[in-house]
Amino acid sequence: MNKRIALPTILILLTLLFGCETYTARSAKESIQTPTPIGEGELVTKYSLLVAEQKAKEEAEAEAEQKQRYEDAQAVIASLQAEKRLLEKDLQENQKALTDEQNNTKNLRELLEERNLSVESKGLEYMQKTGEMQTTITTLQAEIEALHQKIAENEQAYEMLTYQANELENLLSEQQIINRELQTIIHEAEVKHTSEVESLKAAQEQRLLELQDTIESLQTDKAILTAQLEEKTQSLEERLSLEQQRIEEAKRIEEERLEKQREKAEELRTAEEAEKARLAALEAEYQQIPPLPQLTLPRMYTTDEATILAAEKDQLNVLMLPLDDIPWKDTTMPGLVKTSISDIQSPVILVTGHMQNVIDLVRQLRRNAVLVEGGAIITSFPIISTTKHGASVQFSNTKTLRLSITNLPEYEVLNAFTSGNDWKTIQRQGTSERTKVLKGILGEGTVTEPTIMGASLFEPSYQDWNTFSPVPYRQIDYIWPLSNFLEESSFYDVYRVTHFSADTDAGNTFLTENLKERIDYIYSRKVLPLQSSMLTIGGESLPDAQGIARYGISATFLIP
Repeated sequence: MNKRIALPTILILLTLLFGCETYTARSAKESIQTPTPIGEGELVTKYSLLVAEQKAKEEAEAEAEQKQRYEDAQAVIASLQAEKRLLEKDLQENQKALTDEQNNTKNLRELLEERNLSVESKGLEYMQKTGEMQTTITTLQAEIEALHQKIAENEQAYEMLTYQANELENLLSEQQIINRELQTIIHEAEVKHTSEVESLKAAQEQRLLELQDTIESLQTDKAILTAQLEEKTQSLEERLSLEQQRIEEAKRIEEERLEKQREKAEELRTAEEAEKARLAALEAEYQQIPPLPQLTLPRMYTTDEATILAAEKDQLNVLMLPLDDIPWKDTTMPGLVKTSISDIQSPVILVTGHMQNVIDLVRQLRRNAVLVEGGAIITSFPIISTTKHGASVQFSNTKTLRLSITNLPEYEVLNAFTSGNDWKTIQRQGTSERTKVLKGILGEGTVTEPTIMGASLFEPSYQDWNTFSPVPYRQIDYIWPLSNFLEESSFYDVYRVTHFSADTDAGNTFLTENLKERIDYIYSRKVLPLQSSMLTIGGESLPDAQGIARYGISATFLIP
């Protein structure tokens, strides 16, 4: 029981007990009235005696009960007094403890005041040091910003120098090939000329020996022939005439040989001038595309390729090439990609990826193209107009066609998925902005215009994910929003339309160790897809440093 409650309770009980009238035997005796003497004439009967006895008995019982109550009250009082003494003792101990606690509190308060004074002194020192450190930090931040700016400038300059070095290296490689070919031709001409000179020299030496033999023979026979000189004069003149003819023939042959050498030298000079002209034209083509930091889009790239028009009922073959989103470090990559598609006659090639990789491939292919946001449109058809993400071309005399590029790199969802993190939340957070960009790209054309779009969406198609998929992680009915949005915008997913099902024809364009997905597409609207197939893209289809391999798409259409 709480001491604060027990003490007042005891005091109240004591007050009640001592305030009540104590009933003892003496007081009971005094309270008993002496019976009025029976007057004369009153009779004492047996009943009156019984009543008096009964009354006396009741009074005795009442007295005994009152006595018992008094004794019980005395016991309670004694118990309460003992408890009171204990409580007073406890109170004294508590008061002593309280006094000690107050003394300790006073000591602690004095110690706290001393420490507060020390803390205030240290606080002033700290504030002073903080101000000095803040000044130092501000200075360092300014220096860091200056260093960041210098680093950015150096990176830009390095990128420019790298680009120019690659260009010069390509030109130098071509010039070295040309020089080797010229050296081979000159060497062959020199060898042939040397052989002809040696042959002519040997013939002349042989002829000289023969003439010397003839002279010696003539000298030997001079005496004999002197007499016959007149007769032989005519014959000798004929022989001299023949010899003169032979010498003139040799001169003519030598002149013809020299003329052929001059013609070959002229041909070499003409070939060299033509190669210089070709290199100049190639340089002029290269100059159409400025360095990447200065590039503005859309930008036309024209070559000596002749434009074409298809017949009204011709089918159209289109290639979709998704390139790496990181600049190529291997300078042979453009050549490998070109070689991988060299046997495919396609008047339209849609390219996505890092813009420097796209530019390198466009220059390597040397075909007319339009550089747009996210990639390039390479086409042999006449270009009517261009927009930020596409171009309209003249397909035939009566038909036009819109070609469009969509490139939306986004690796967070795929990385979260392969890492087992909450990829759905990340996907939902970015969908609104990505859909907005896609709407803007579609808004550059009209709903009624025949349209073919190469799209690198970096998310799977919802048609590939269902409970019947043979791929375990795809066995959920998940609506990937971008593919769903394009189909609701009346676009066909060309690969999925031209193949039986996602279960048997996956069509994966993005492969890693843990993930195989179709994230690159050809979409069409108001154009009829006939067939499509996967396409190997040179070195891009081999795993890179991150273990990523990319594949393209080849498709055939009928333009209504």
